[in-house]
Amino acid sequence: MTAIVINFDTPWIAAASPIVLSFTDDPTPEVPEVPISAGTIGIMCGIGIAIGQSVAQQLTIASATESHGIRLVPQWQVDYVKQQLTAKWQAKALLGVIVSIGWRWNNLVLCKADLLWLVPDSHSVQAASLWLSPEAAQTMVEMPWRQPKATTQFIALGDMQAGLAATEIRLHHSDIRASGDMRGIAWGPHAARWVCSSKYNPPKGKITFNFSEPWVNASSPIVLNFTPSPNVCYWDDGGGLIGTNPSLPNIDFKIPIEPQIRRYYLMQPTLTCVRVSDNLPIVVSNVSISQSRGQWARAVSLEFSSRIDAERAHNELLLITINGYEFYAIAEQPSANKVFGTATYNSTGRSRVAELAAPYKLPLSHTNATARSFAGLLGDLLQNTGWTIELNGIPDFTIPAGAFSVGNKSPIEAVAEAVGQLGCMILTDDATNKLTIVPRWPTAPWAMAAAVPDLALHDAVITSYSDSVSRNPLCNVVWLRGEQQGIDAKVKRAGSAGNIPTADIIAQLIVDNQAARVAGTNALAETGDKLSVNLSMPVMADLPPATPGMLLGVTINGEVFKGVCDSWSIRATVSERGDIDIEQSVTLVCPLE
Repeated sequence: MTAIVINFDTPWIAAASPIVLSFTDDPTPEVPEVPISAGTIGIMCGIGIAIGQSVAQQLTIASATESHGIRLVPQWQVDYVKQQLTAKWQAKALLGVIVSIGWRWNNLVLCKADLLWLVPDSHSVQAASLWLSPEAAQTMVEMPWRQPKATTQFIALGDMQAGLAATEIRLHHSDIRASGDMRGIAWGPHAARWVCSSKYNPPKGKITFNFSEPWVNASSPIVLNFTPSPNVCYWDDGGGLIGTNPSLPNIDFKIPIEPQIRRYYLMQPTLTCVRVSDNLPIVVSNVSISQSRGQWARAVSLEFSSRIDAERAHNELLLITINGYEFYAIAEQPSANKVFGTATYNSTGRSRVAELAAPYKLPLSHTNATARSFAGLLGDLLQNTGWTIELNGIPDFTIPAGAFSVGNKSPIEAVAEAVGQLGCMILTDDATNKLTIVPRWPTAPWAMAAAVPDLALHDAVITSYSDSVSRNPLCNVVWLRGEQQGIDAKVKRAGSAGNIPTADIIAQLIVDNQAARVAGTNALAETGDKLSVNLSMPVMADLPPATPGMLLGVTINGEVFKGVCDSWSIRATVSERGDIDIEQSVTLVCPLE
């Protein structure tokens, strides 16, 4: 806006401060609009306040909940106000104008507040813990109510300055909150974050210090000083209250199968037999299945209830189910036994892997014309048979061309000869037509103390027990070498002097250090005094049939020992009344040295 300039032509000697200028009959100056510059916001606000001669204000707040039944009705009333005030203002730039607004409450204001509070019935909580407290525990919940102090409110209106539009309202509220305990429970996954720590977490096991040179001025004891390690951080990708990176054991661990200890065992034995080709039921009255570490197939003996069943099962693949566990067998050699008035029909056979032997497969001769791995060589012997093979606990190695040859043997006999040169055995899975090659001693005798057994037995499930001791020299070294091709190797038991050798091993497949290590370890494991233990036990859901080569842990009469399953058998018998008796027996070989 344009400023008003006043010029005086002569000085006034009797002047006094301040000089008062009076303007008469001058028109009211026009107030221009306030310009709004960039980045600012213009605000125009108007407030009108009017209080009548008799104003009654009533505020009703009602709230209720289903569980507590709360009802609150506060009310107040102002009887009489002697003053009516209307204030209007507009946010415009005013020059030389000062506006004052007087604000005053009446002397007497009557305020009445009625609070109605309904307290529900007492809540009782009863928690019964049968194994801890025989009597009921009762908890009473009380809900106190405290009325806060009066609420005060203050409104301040800022004055208007020239060239500035300002309005300031300040509200002040005071209240007294109820004091009490506050508990919070975190719920939901936590956010991802970096977790850092300077605390050194050493690996499990013993730490060995090797000193290359002697210290002449050494004093006993030697003090080792370790400096703190720097921060080590790992990324936590979030999750629940339990961290997503806990300290877990190696994933390559096993949990032994262990039947539960019960006061008594209730079992309902089952025995069924069907012909696999057409699912025709075959009635059997006696079944016996057995296998040892030196056999690549199970031996099966069957007794049929009639001649018709024996004829239907001859040279057929049978599926025998004993307490839910399946066994495949081929009834190969039938026989009959007739006494005056009675006749029994029996048959002996082998498990399904007999399909790889005579008379189902012709003999073969094989020589590896090219360098092959051990697993590849075994796969060549089973070519076009429908069976697969894998190594378990045996490192694979390369066999040079022409190093291995076999003649006039069936496929399964050729595989058995190859794995026998390394001291290994064959485990069969008749349901999937799969062969698994494992060492005869999956766990060496000197490592059994720290090994986890595959099956843990206790005397609650052992129906019979017997043992015997066999005496053998304990050897600690063996010499191995190949035939036309191969290596010369010496396998010594760790920690021994290596001065008591066992019989030398000469085989075609001793062509690699890994092959010599496997064969030498199994040869040394066979030496030494052994305890032969015969056990009988039932077949249950948590006590499956054992497998040759399985490591068993036995607890009997408070004594604990471990052994390798050398042989296994199962027998199921049906009486004339229809009662079924099922029992399995195992023979363990336990090292004594």
